[in-house]
Amino acid sequence: MENDNPEECKVCITNYDKAKRRPRTLPCGHTFCTLCVAGMIKLQRLSCPTCRVDHKATSATHFPISYDMEAVIRKLKVLQLTVLPSSKPNERRSLIQEKEDSISQLLSGFQETLSQLKRYEVQLRDWKNQHEELLAKLSDLVERNKGALKLLEDELSILLYQRKKGEEGVARLEGTQGSLAGVHSAAEAATALDDSERYNAEVEDWIQNCQKIFPDVNTIQTSLKVREVTKRALETIKDADAIDDAPVFLGDADHTIMEKVDQLAPILSIESLRRLGETVKALIEADKVVAVPQDQGRQLSSRITLHKGRLHLHTLLHQPTPLHAHTLEHETLMNLVEPSSTLVFLDIGWAGSARGRIYIRLSADTGLAKQFLLMCTGLRGPTYANTRILGVWNKGTEFEMVGGGDYDCNNGQGGTPLLQGLTNCEAYRRPARAGTVRALHGPESTKSAQFSITTRDCANREWYWAFGQVESGLDVLKAVAHHKCIKEVKKFAQFEHWQAVAECCTRH
Repeated sequence: MENDNPEECKVCITNYDKAKRRPRTLPCGHTFCTLCVAGMIKLQRLSCPTCRVDHKATSATHFPISYDMEAVIRKLKVLQLTVLPSSKPNERRSLIQEKEDSISQLLSGFQETLSQLKRYEVQLRDWKNQHEELLAKLSDLVERNKGALKLLEDELSILLYQRKKGEEGVARLEGTQGSLAGVHSAAEAATALDDSERYNAEVEDWIQNCQKIFPDVNTIQTSLKVREVTKRALETIKDADAIDDAPVFLGDADHTIMEKVDQLAPILSIESLRRLGETVKALIEADKVVAVPQDQGRQLSSRITLHKGRLHLHTLLHQPTPLHAHTLEHETLMNLVEPSSTLVFLDIGWAGSARGRIYIRLSADTGLAKQFLLMCTGLRGPTYANTRILGVWNKGTEFEMVGGGDYDCNNGQGGTPLLQGLTNCEAYRRPARAGTVRALHGPESTKSAQFSITTRDCANREWYWAFGQVESGLDVLKAVAHHKCIKEVKKFAQFEHWQAVAECCTRH
C-alpha cells in the first residue's frame, strides 16, 4: 500500500480524527484507524492488511495510539494554513474552528480526569482513615499498616501534584482558545496554532500520564490486603501472613481511574456500608446503591438511602435495577436486622406539603409486628406501597386515631393477613398513649393488615391489639389528622437495625 497520504487510514481511506478514528499502531509497525482495527479482529486474531503478520488481540485498545502520527497530521495542517493565501479566509477559519473543537474535546477529557482524581482522592483519604483506626486497635500489625499508609500518602502526594499541574493546564488551554478566536491574519493564526500544539501535547501527555500512573497497583493491593489481614486478626487474635505481588490486569485505557480502583478493591461491601466512608456516602446520595434478592428471575430491587446519618433499606418493589448502580444482596442486609431492635418509619405527605417522617418501634416477637414488618419490607410480595390513609376516627377527642393499611383494596375493605393463626394475647395490651400502633380490626380479623395510630394520650385506659409505639414524628401524624382532605395523604413505611433504618414504602 502506498503511503502518500499519512493523514488517512489505508483501509477505509478516511482521515484520522480525535474521536472514533484515532490511529493505532500494530506491533509490525503499520498504522490503521481504531474502527478498522476493531473490525479486522476475528477470533482473537488480527492479520495486518499491509504485511499479513498475525497479531493476538481481542480489542482495538490492545494496540497503542500513534501519537507521532497524530503529531505529523497536526504539523501538516499547520503547514497548510501558513501557505494559504490571504484571499482564502474561509479555509483558514475552517482549520481554526477544527482546532477550537479539538481543544474543547481536550478540555472535556481534562475535566473528567480531574473529577476522577477528586473521587480517587476521597477514596484514598477514606482508606487512609481506615488504616489509622486499625493501627490504634492492633499493635501486632502496626509496621505493616504503616507501610501501607506510607504508600497511600505517597500516592496522594503524587495525585495532588498532578492535580496542580492539571489546573495550570486548564488556564493555558483556555487562554489558547481565546487567542485562536481572535486571530486576524495567517501569521497570527500560525503563532496561535503553534502555541496550541504545544499546549495540546502537554495536556495529552498529562491525561495519558494520569491514566498510566493512577491507580498504583501495589499501593491499592497492599492497602486492601493489609486491611483485610488486620480485621481478621482482630477477630481471631491470630497474625495472618500473606501479601503477594501477583500482577493484576487493569483493563484498557477506556476504563476510568475509579473503575480501575473498583476493580482492584471493590468500593461497596457490607463492611463499607457499616463504616459509611465518604465514597460510599457519595454513592448512596447519588441513588446508586440498591439491594437485590438472589432470585434474579424477578425484577425486584430495594433502594438504600441515607437520612440523618442512618441507612435506610427501602421496600422491595418490582422495578429494574438502576443503570450503573452498585448492588448488595438483600438477604444479607435483612439478616443484620434483629427483631428485638426493629424500627420502622413512615414518610407521609400530600399535595402542597413536604414529607414528614414517623419512626415506630415494633414489639419484639409478636405476630402483628412480624406481619407489619413483612408488609414494610415487601419480602412476601404485598406491601403498603401506594396505599392511602383510610380515615381519622374520633377526631378531636382523646380517642383520635389515623388508620390505613388496606394494601389489596385501598378502600377499607381489604387488608388480608399475611400470617395465618394470629390470635389475641396479653402482649397486645398496653397503656393508651399517643402514638400507639395497633391493629384496626384486631389480630383475628380478615383485615388484620389494616392498622391505626393514636394521636393523643387517653388517661386511665388501655389499648388492645397494640404492637408498636411512635418514637418520633408524632407531630406529623397530628398534621395528617387535621388535614381537611385525608384521602390526599400518602404514606411510606420502613425499618431499622445496626446503624441502619430499612424502609418499607407505604403510601396511605
